[in-house]
Amino acid sequence: MNKESKIANDTRPDSLKDHLIKQLQSTDNLLVLEQVKAVLEDKETLNQISHLPQVQRLIKEGENEDYSVQTQLTLQQSNTLSRYDAKTASSTFYLGVVSLLLIGILITAYTEEQPSTTLLAWLSWLEVGLASIYLLFFIDTSIVFYLSHRENKRIDPNQRNRRLLSLLFPPLRIGAREVFWGKYCWLPGWRWCKVNEGLFAELKRRFVLPMIGIALLIIPVLIIEWKFMDETRQAFPHLKVELILEAVQTFIWCAFTFEFLLMISISRRKLNYVKKNWIDLLIILLPFISFLRTLRISQIARLKYATRSFKLRGVVTKARQGLIFVDFVQRIFRLRPENEVKRLFRLLQENQRDREELQQKLKEVAELVEKKKHRK
Repeated sequence: MNKESKIANDTRPDSLKDHLIKQLQSTDNLLVLEQVKAVLEDKETLNQISHLPQVQRLIKEGENEDYSVQTQLTLQQSNTLSRYDAKTASSTFYLGVVSLLLIGILITAYTEEQPSTTLLAWLSWLEVGLASIYLLFFIDTSIVFYLSHRENKRIDPNQRNRRLLSLLFPPLRIGAREVFWGKYCWLPGWRWCKVNEGLFAELKRRFVLPMIGIALLIIPVLIIEWKFMDETRQAFPHLKVELILEAVQTFIWCAFTFEFLLMISISRRKLNYVKKNWIDLLIILLPFISFLRTLRISQIARLKYATRSFKLRGVVTKARQGLIFVDFVQRIFRLRPENEVKRLFRLLQENQRDREELQQKLKEVAELVEKKKHRK
């Protein structure tokens, strides 16, 4: 941590005030000065809420945020449960990835209007493979809970719930943390990493270019499916075009799901991440809508409902493809610095207005808290 960061994190008012005065004297940036002016004008509101314990706790949490990237860590293994968790972390991560691929393939098989014959031929083996992973995760979770009970070791509640949810959706083991503190996760190449803002920012940066390249794959899929399907079949009669298109779309879906699951597991502000990446969430969820509809139709032996099911499949598939293309355009747009500056500046202005509204609400709530204290 550099000298300026240490001063900025100093909670003593006099030291912080001297530091800010020096910073203000050395800047002519109008935007910075306007922001400082806005804060000073809201001094009354900030004074009202600064003494509240909840606000003081949040301020302290903000000061303690860690932006370092800490990888290749060695965790303390003082008991059987911690040793078991450390040894199985890599295996369960890769099993989560394999289960994601299998789920993606099965969703494609069940939601495509006309799945390829090759895919249908492998369907039973894929189901057996996925069932085996479910069984392995059930055994793993049972062992963890057994060791926890035997050694009287408390498992972090969030990690306990995640382990249980992974019995329903095994890919949730991607990005899962160690069972005791929930502060570290295992990642390929980096081994045990500390989960903080620094890791989140680093992963976000590393995902940018690969995800743009993966999203780019949807363009030839759209061109072939919507315009040149018959021509492609005639030009390459021995090529299994349908299978290739299915494989590409499955790979894209798995990549989006992998990124989303890993990033949201590391993010501290999960709801905020979902709001910012709602398109990715829609891309992930749309196939499940079609899949659930298909299960319902399979129980009804009337042709008109089956027809509606296939129509819904087509709509869902096209919607997902369109969203992937929109996501690709957005990622490309944000990659250009000029466009990113405009977007961020507009976002800063919007946040300023939101900030003013929030401060007014905070003032009102603080007044209610004060009235409540006086009544007591």
